[in-house]
Amino acid sequence: MLMPTVNTAVMDIALAEFAKAHNPDSDKIIVLMIDGAGWHTTKKLHVPEGIRLMPLPPYTPQLQPVESAWPPLKEPLANKAFDSLGEVQDILTSRCQWFNAHPDILKGHVGFGWVGKLG
Repeated sequence: MLMPTVNTAVMDIALAEFAKAHNPDSDKIIVLMIDGAGWHTTKKLHVPEGIRLMPLPPYTPQLQPVESAWPPLKEPLANKAFDSLGEVQDILTSRCQWFNAHPDILKGHVGFGWVGKLG
């Protein structure tokens, strides 16, 4: 199983799907905090109507709850050797799917009660 590529095209799809789910009539203004990843900040990004992107200040992990999720995400990889990148991708994909199915565990790691309640 391959992990998805992260690039401007994928970010365009993610933003479009987010807007369709959370602002289908474009009658709200939703502010999304983004980090400095190139695919978040490129001028080529198509930001849907009603969505505003606000960059986070650099070096502010306390404002980025996902930063606290990295250790438990990488836990199944610790102290192991792998024969291929595909094997690593399979483990990480499985772990992400597990976290998706257990949002309370993730909430406990990031310390933000709203994680998983954005539906």
